[in-house]
Amino acid sequence: MAPNCSVDHQIVQEYYQLPLSEQKKLNVLKLIDRYWQKINPMLFDNPIQYYTVVAKITDHLLRFLESKEETTLPLFLFKKLDAYIDELESRVSLTFEVVEWFTYSFKIKKFLVEADREMVELYHYLMVVFAKKAFRKIPEQVEVINLLEGKRYTFTPSEEEVQRGILYLTYLKESVQKPDRYSPPSSSKECKQCPFHSKCTHS
Repeated sequence: MAPNCSVDHQIVQEYYQLPLSEQKKLNVLKLIDRYWQKINPMLFDNPIQYYTVVAKITDHLLRFLESKEETTLPLFLFKKLDAYIDELESRVSLTFEVVEWFTYSFKIKKFLVEADREMVELYHYLMVVFAKKAFRKIPEQVEVINLLEGKRYTFTPSEEEVQRGILYLTYLKESVQKPDRYSPPSSSKECKQCPFHSKCTHS
């Protein structure tokens, strides 16, 4: 069973709200102890699973929070924004957990308790497209952090990824809304443009 992600988000949010001089390992441990006391161990399959998850989350939160290089407070911290994406004919709301100044632009960090490669790719494209529409600028870097596995996925977006992201999100929207109306591409050129090209089994 995956732990309650809102608990880990509260830990991350409160940590970043601390004065820079207080953003230390001891305070990370205090926050973890405070918020994880609210999680009922009975929600897990057994006590071993509970303590294993707590140990992993603690270790990975310490590593990722302590490794941050920025010496300023975030530009955005758990800020919910919305933007209309014309190509999707939809208004999209997205919470930016941590947005930090970077060399020439900004960096977006997304913390997930657990995620497979497809979910990481979804968040990557979603944040790139949303940032372009909302800020008229793409992020210089996107980080998606898997807290349970301790993996950090780092992307350096380009302008070309905006269109790939829109195509990716369009396919997802259509597959959810009208899965029975999806048909294979009619040409190899169209197939190569598909965001699912590397995973497709279509001959």
